[in-house]
Amino acid sequence: MKTPSKMSSLSGLLPLYFPRALAGLDDRLRAHWLVRGAGPRDITVVRRPTLPKAGLLVFELRHGAENLVLKHPRDEAGAAVTAREREVLQELGADGRLTPWRALLPRVVGSPGPAGTLAQTALPGVPAERLIPDTSGDPYAAVAPAMRLLADLRAATGRPRKATDRAPAWCESQLSALSAGMPRYRSGRRAAEFEALRHRLDAAMAGAVLTEGWTHGDYHPGNVLLDGTPIRVTGVFDWSSGRADGPCEIDAYSFVLALRSTLTGRPLGGLVAETLRAGRVPDADRPLLALAGLDPDHGVADPVAIPLLSWLWHVANNVRKSPRFGHSYGWLTHTVAPVLGECARWAGTRP
Repeated sequence: MKTPSKMSSLSGLLPLYFPRALAGLDDRLRAHWLVRGAGPRDITVVRRPTLPKAGLLVFELRHGAENLVLKHPRDEAGAAVTAREREVLQELGADGRLTPWRALLPRVVGSPGPAGTLAQTALPGVPAERLIPDTSGDPYAAVAPAMRLLADLRAATGRPRKATDRAPAWCESQLSALSAGMPRYRSGRRAAEFEALRHRLDAAMAGAVLTEGWTHGDYHPGNVLLDGTPIRVTGVFDWSSGRADGPCEIDAYSFVLALRSTLTGRPLGGLVAETLRAGRVPDADRPLLALAGLDPDHGVADPVAIPLLSWLWHVANNVRKSPRFGHSYGWLTHTVAPVLGECARWAGTRP
């Protein structure tokens, strides 16, 4: 039997020197090692996305009647994600306004893994993104419950606030994170494009009144669980970007934007850039947004305010979760560059 130090060394080397197909084996070895001594158990490693979002090993642990999701940090960024998610889940659990939806939220439990590992209750259901390809006719009908949930949460926890009053938290902190995570946008032409983003955001937020309340911050079809007949929401997970005083409207638009990207196969950056160029939210998105109680033109002088703010939170959260995003040519080209380029074009047309 291998010693702990040898097992750790072998596990760390596998992804570097073996084909990527063996990375799953490496993760299973790590997961079993992390919960050694927990007794009989069944472990399923959550499949890695094509572009890693965070330095996390995520796996489901079935131990007797207990089903848990464990997140173990691989690096400092991953440790920050798990620490933040632990705080958010504890806040959610203590908020009496959320009592009617308590069963939809994960709970932090004692971890069978080492310090720094986040263990939370597993939730029932299937991610909405898996149901979309199998929905014949109207894919929007399958995800309608996810939008109605946002309307309920917004009504229970939200209050109107001037966007300019919340600019430090809603805009400036996101811009700072994005700038720190994208080194190539700190000089030359790209720096000018980033500055154009700042000006475009300032113009969009001027005079806007948005809803301050519980905001997931990464609400998309992959983070919402559905089940039953008729279909209902059975869980919402991955709350590391959540906050009790965020701009609620971005959750609805982020979900619709991710759905449109899934249905069309087009990257988010191009879709948002088109919206900026048109100066309004596409008509096709409006019925679904209405289910979330959101009129994208209400409370804003500039109709692109919510799309641009939603995109900003999305990309800023990505670079916070993993520095790999800010160095990824593909992600920068398809998700960031089209929006910054459109902001630069807008700045060039101003008198």
